[in-house]
Amino acid sequence: MAHFERGSNLDPDSGIMPRKKKPPFQFPPEIVAILRRSPNLTLCPKFRRAGIDKVFAHIRNDKCERCLAVWRQLDEESKLIAFLMRSRN
Repeated sequence: MAHFERGSNLDPDSGIMPRKKKPPFQFPPEIVAILRRSPNLTLCPKFRRAGIDKVFAHIRNDKCERCLAVWRQLDEESKLIAFLMRSRN
């Protein structure tokens, strides 16, 4: 028979049970599939760490195709993820 100290987490008489570890967060398989198939697009080096308002001004004023492609890809992926989450239920 095991010896338990009063007040320890393993004491069956104390009513305290050991905590279970939470499993790490995992994306649903649909989102993982979308992210794996998406191209690895990046913003212009000058705007990678800039605020969103500066990036939008850059896209609007400079008509940067590279940054515009990133924005279109993010928009397409977010719409597809939203559609899959709605149709899942």
